[in-house]
Amino acid sequence: MALYIGTNYHPHDWTEKRWKEDICLMKEAGFNTVRLGHLCWDSYEPEEGVYTFEWFDEVMDLFSKAGIKVVLDVSMHPAPRWVHKLCPGCRIYNKSGIEQDSLTRYMEDVSDPAYQKYALRFARILVRRYKDHPALLAFGLCNELGAGFISYSPEAQYRFQNWLKKKYHTINKLNETWATQRWSRRFNSFDEIMLQENEISIGPPEGWLDMRRFFSDGIGNFIVRLKETVEENAPGALHSSNHYAEKDSLGFDYLQYADHFVDYPGIGLYPGYEPGNSHKWRSMLACYMQRVAETGRPMWCLEFQTGSAGLSHGPYGINRMHILLSLLYRSQMVLGWTFRSMLGGEEQYLYGMLGHDGVPGANYEEYRQVARDFKKLEKYAFPYLPEPEIGVAYSYDNMLVMQYSPAQYRTSYQEQVMEALQCFDKQNIDYNIVDLRNIKKHYKLLIIPGYAMMSREAAETIRTFVADGGTVVMTGYSAMTDETGKVFAEPHPGYLADVFGIRVKGYLRTEEGEKTLTLKFEEQEVKTDLQYYEELELNTAECIAELKEQKICGISRNFYGKGCAYYMSVEAEHRLLGQLIKSISEKAGLATPIYTPEGVVGRKIAEGQYFYVNTLQTPVTVKIQKNGHGVLHNKVYSKEIVLDPFDGELIVENN
Repeated sequence: MALYIGTNYHPHDWTEKRWKEDICLMKEAGFNTVRLGHLCWDSYEPEEGVYTFEWFDEVMDLFSKAGIKVVLDVSMHPAPRWVHKLCPGCRIYNKSGIEQDSLTRYMEDVSDPAYQKYALRFARILVRRYKDHPALLAFGLCNELGAGFISYSPEAQYRFQNWLKKKYHTINKLNETWATQRWSRRFNSFDEIMLQENEISIGPPEGWLDMRRFFSDGIGNFIVRLKETVEENAPGALHSSNHYAEKDSLGFDYLQYADHFVDYPGIGLYPGYEPGNSHKWRSMLACYMQRVAETGRPMWCLEFQTGSAGLSHGPYGINRMHILLSLLYRSQMVLGWTFRSMLGGEEQYLYGMLGHDGVPGANYEEYRQVARDFKKLEKYAFPYLPEPEIGVAYSYDNMLVMQYSPAQYRTSYQEQVMEALQCFDKQNIDYNIVDLRNIKKHYKLLIIPGYAMMSREAAETIRTFVADGGTVVMTGYSAMTDETGKVFAEPHPGYLADVFGIRVKGYLRTEEGEKTLTLKFEEQEVKTDLQYYEELELNTAECIAELKEQKICGISRNFYGKGCAYYMSVEAEHRLLGQLIKSISEKAGLATPIYTPEGVVGRKIAEGQYFYVNTLQTPVTVKIQKNGHGVLHNKVYSKEIVLDPFDGELIVENN
């Protein structure tokens, strides 16, 4: 399969003369792909029903002549100001119900039906015009849907009321679910219900969660409609997009809708420039693995960091290192954001490959090197598409429920997921992000970090998985509420106390100012920087690790059916979880990962092919099993290789 390397380009910012000069520079760099069309709906349709595609026809033709393929965004977000005038329902209102002017991007409610009428009409016209263009590689399903703001508009409130009617059918059922008897908040009709947040306060968790699910459904359904529009008007065309699914201010349940719109999973990745903190951005990259989920498809990085806000470039080589590293997370495409540094607008100091004066800089040279690397690597087993034996559960609802109650959940859900993923990254272990509502593939081990909200559906998935012979590890903070947001009246972990053979009888913290818990595990002491722990009552479970100072169970193990369920009485933490994974890997029959020194990431990508990336600013020596040939540096290696700072190498073993 091909590897795609290139950039994002905004021709509406530049002259025709500059187009030709820039395309020449892209071709000289060895780029084979460019992303166009985002953030510029009004450059195609400056007035309602008035289209000016001729200028863009020329751009597409120029890229075709240069042999550079185009990912063409169907750009409907942000919307032109004329759309806001015609569609009052799409305007953003603050929590006090005051209309906000669309001063910046993403200030429209994409779930508004009137907005969708104009947006999807534009999508049909754009797709039909360019579906057969020789430069076209794929369409992009808009840009960063999920980014933006909750709108507390009258129209959104009306749609929310109708959404609740469909979900609950009767007002009595809603009152029961939302616990409205608390503090005299009963509703007599759906028409009384307002959006569950204002300038003064946030509503009860049950109502607030429903509000966030309502907005999630609005975004998700719109993406599905957009995907259907693209497929109806360009049958067989590829499509992708990067979505802001985890945005705290808005966001949507990506995994709920992914099956309905994902062709090639896409992301925008900005890892930053902190060489000494590689675990942070490696874990961030790992978190984006939910885009891939269980699709078996490669990832398209439609935006990838070139420079940064206020920093034209980081240490030389770090961009290339990030890109090489992304190949081990199933990337097939990397498009730098952006080619030219912008002269105006909110991103004028987000530096690109070319400086503000249009002269290629260090970022350009790094991407040019990557283009040479990709040309060499694509002859081998890339994109890397493993079949992992481990699944890691992810849930948008859990992000919300923990966001709602920070007094209880001191560590965010995203941080706990990243901690869990970090232990696999440090051990060079592949995994899939899974949705407990619908696991599609077979796994030997299932990791469930900080899963505070446990639905009956998710619980049944876990129960069946263990009963059928799987191994599950669940961490503290899990199964505290049901799917409505209510805390379980049954023994915790709710719905699953018998599977884990325990009852959580207390939620505790260390002394103020003290933030360390030590676990005695298999004759070793594992120090953490955690403060929170749970007191477990063991029923059918046994204790396999003890909280040293507290002298209570830190990790329990219970045999259920043909499988085994482990429960950690602390939140997800990579050192402890990593130690546990090592311990149970052999029992679970997991494949042995390849060993690399600290700071080096490695994978066996195919038989006799090993890829290594040094994430450090210092050289590192890596032992190899067999002598082989280095593809990137065209060297013969015996017993070991020395990776330069931020460097990578593919070793093809000698037969």
